[in-house]
Amino acid sequence: AAMWSPAVDIYEAGDEIVVKAEIPGIDRDDVAVEVKDGILTLRGERKFEKEEKEENYHRIERSYGTFVRSFALPSSVDAEKVHAALRDGVLEVKLSKKEIAKPRKVQVAVN
Repeated sequence: AAMWSPAVDIYEAGDEIVVKAEIPGIDRDDVAVEVKDGILTLRGERKFEKEEKEENYHRIERSYGTFVRSFALPSSVDAEKVHAALRDGVLEVKLSKKEIAKPRKVQVAVN
């Protein structure tokens, strides 16, 4: 099976870092999300459906096989607070920031 690489967006939203990966046609059971040693790793596999004989295909442009994407995470990410969901072919991983990394308001006293 060939390797391929899904398109990924990464952005901050409030107290989280959000990673979205386009993986249409992949079952939830064929996707793995791991956070280890400050690295977020997404891996999975899009399986080729062999319902038709290959000689009947006129063109095959979609990528099949396994993928692995890894991203270094900032030290502000809490590795214990990671949530992943697969919806409409988009894998969304939300990584919460540690409490000490979150901005906080400081009340200014009047002297």
